[in-house]
Amino acid sequence: MPPVSDLVRDSKLKTYITGDVTRHVIESSGRHPRQRRVRKEQTWRRAGRLGEGAFGTVWKEVLEAGESDIKARAVKVVRKRENRSKLVNYSKELEAIAKFSHPKYNSYFVESYGWFETEDAVFITMELFDHGDLQNYLWRKAEKTLPEDEVKQIALQVLEGLEHMHDNGFAHRDLKPSNILVRDPGPEWWVKIGDFGISKRAEEGMTALRTVSGTRDFMAPEIRVQDGSLFAENLADNKVYTDKVDIWSLGEIIYRALCGEGPFSKTLAAYCSHNVAFPLEALRKREISEEGCSLIQALMNVYPEERLSAKQALQHEWFANLQESSPRSSGEFPR
Repeated sequence: MPPVSDLVRDSKLKTYITGDVTRHVIESSGRHPRQRRVRKEQTWRRAGRLGEGAFGTVWKEVLEAGESDIKARAVKVVRKRENRSKLVNYSKELEAIAKFSHPKYNSYFVESYGWFETEDAVFITMELFDHGDLQNYLWRKAEKTLPEDEVKQIALQVLEGLEHMHDNGFAHRDLKPSNILVRDPGPEWWVKIGDFGISKRAEEGMTALRTVSGTRDFMAPEIRVQDGSLFAENLADNKVYTDKVDIWSLGEIIYRALCGEGPFSKTLAAYCSHNVAFPLEALRKREISEEGCSLIQALMNVYPEERLSAKQALQHEWFANLQESSPRSSGEFPR
């Protein structure tokens, strides 16, 4: 595995694996001079598969022995090699999840309890979400939509998380409903941003990113122009992109949660070339407020420099009734 930062190194767990059983040895501070260091052990056992993706699998594990405030957890198992010869660099994902698991941020992001590795894989331990992700929640709904007031809660919380990410120089780059985990479902929502698999931190002194990443339906047009899936001459000179790609993705998420479908099926190129207007008809058909329509348009501006930042979006009038009354905005959360 490539060299990692001190933050990542400090979150690594001393681990022994035997079959489906994982044992951690944890040292913590004691309370008197003769016991300055206290050694504790935890034993976890796999209890079922939660999901599977391109690079690995997510398992549920339960605590069998030892002391922990957490009795069940999710463990993401990520293969170190994409194929026989190509090593995959997971240090950026580990850095992001370690950074945003700090108590200052873990109200907004999936919390990690540490990581460990074998010769073939990296294991990332995370909080378990019994309600799954927003994508699965929407799929279970008959119309695959949510009421505007509930979408507003979700959007506000995601924006709060994005503001922290962007202020720290990170772009998520793959924001989509399946990467928004549901801690508490509606009518009063609490969601967290997860899966930092392709998140990236801009280099020192830079705000631009270059590599093509993301899920196409939620990918900003400036990235799609780069990967050749979209032709828009007015964006052709954009060889780099910024954290504004996350803002576009959130606009797509909000639109789909309100309408049950994306804003562009075959008209994205025409919209980016200013040949068609932003498709407001589906929003108005569902009686979405003018404030909601206004925010979505501002998030999905063709030109990234003209999109709202996360900080600006949080001040939008659509959120006026939530900023003061939301129980999540106080920063005090039950654990």
